[in-house]
Amino acid sequence: MESLRVENLTKDYPMGERVVRALDGVSLEVVPGEFLGVVGRSGSGKSTLLNLLAGLDRPSSGSLWIGDRDLAQMSPDQLAHHRQHTVGMVFQFFHLVPTLTALQNVELPMAFTGLSPGMRSEKAKSLLGDVGLSHRLDHIPSQLSGGEQQRVSIARSLANDPQFLLADEPTGNLDSATGKEILEIFKQLHGEGRTVICVTHEQDLWMECLDRVIELRDGRLFREERPGSSHAAGNGDPGEQ
Repeated sequence: MESLRVENLTKDYPMGERVVRALDGVSLEVVPGEFLGVVGRSGSGKSTLLNLLAGLDRPSSGSLWIGDRDLAQMSPDQLAHHRQHTVGMVFQFFHLVPTLTALQNVELPMAFTGLSPGMRSEKAKSLLGDVGLSHRLDHIPSQLSGGEQQRVSIARSLANDPQFLLADEPTGNLDSATGKEILEIFKQLHGEGRTVICVTHEQDLWMECLDRVIELRDGRLFREERPGSSHAAGNGDPGEQ
């Protein structure tokens, strides 16, 4: 397993005649097998950071290392390979293809891997079984509850055996009971050795399984802590934490 290292990462977005800095010199390291939570207010840069880690966007400056590979220097084909094989993404609003069944949605990331249709189908069935949806293989997203759609999304994220599982508010669109069920799935996946990075507003829900929490504020790394520790490192006033 590989580590992930971010060095002085900056991301700017042009907004008319001005430039908005979404990330401002963020540096951090994620060790293999870590469960990292990323918190902060809306607009703090959380989702921007996750999109850069996923290779969905490019930084304006800085480096983003997976092992000895810098995503900032990758070609489009190399980034596509990174998205296909190194990371799996889980989104708040699921992003399932509405006309495909649960089985077909999970098969989709495997379409260009060289696996035969039969092997893709068997693997997708196994992954859906792992998240408790063996009985919903042929249902399209509109026939599934929000929790079931998120389970399909998780299964799809695992289709190509990624090293890193990246989740952007994975329980943010679910009721509390369903959110806890999704949390249990992430705990199990982390227990199997995956490195998990989760952006969340629901820190209390996720705290029990996180190894470390970082807080972004105005695009900067403001604070980090390890649950259960009485010490938090950061730039803020203790009264603000």
